[in-house]
Formats: sequence, C-alpha cells, structure tokens
Amino acid sequence: MHDVKNARIFLKKMEIPTLALEDLHIGAKVTILSRCMKVTEYGDVRTRSQFERSRSRTFAMIKPDCYPHIGKILDQVYTSGFDVAQLKMSKFSKATAASFYEEH
Repeated sequence: MHDVKNARIFLKKMEIPTLALEDLHIGAKVTILSRCMKVTEYGDVRTRSQFERSRSRTFAMIKPDCYPHIGKILDQVYTSGFDVAQLKMSKFSKATAASFYEEH
C-alpha cells in the first residue's frame, strides 16, 4: 500500500482479520493500524480487472408475458452463478413505460 501524502510504502504484506476482500473497492474507506484510508486506485491492471469483475452488476427485467415463469427464470439466474442483489416487482403506467423505452 502506497501512502501518497508521505510518498512512501505504508504496508507490504500483512494479514488483517477484520478486513474482507469485499471492503476493497474504489471509494471505500478502510481503517488499517488506526489509519483511516480511502481507496482511490488499484495497484495494477490485473487487480483492477479482478475486482471489477467481481463487483459488476447487470440489470434484468422480466416482461409481463413471462410472469407465469418467474420462478423458472430466477432458478436459471441462480444456477448460472449470478446473485440477485435487488428484486422489485412493479407495474408500469403508460407514462413510465414510455419514458423507460424512450431511447428504443
């Protein structure tokens, strides 16, 4: 870990049991050895690609004609290795649907 303010290496290799891999992403604030730090950049391209791949998100929408098959669809999503972070059922009004599909 590089300390930008003091222009020197702060940590090399060290086990920190209270810190999880999910805590390390751009914008995160972590406390290590009583120092609060903000993660601003990854060390190299390989690290960036691994972290971004694990934190990527995808939006999916199930259209009304597939409503009877929602259970099967969600089962397939889970068996494909995806996690559902947020699930929301809603009914679009004509105005909401028009604004949603405006770009298409």
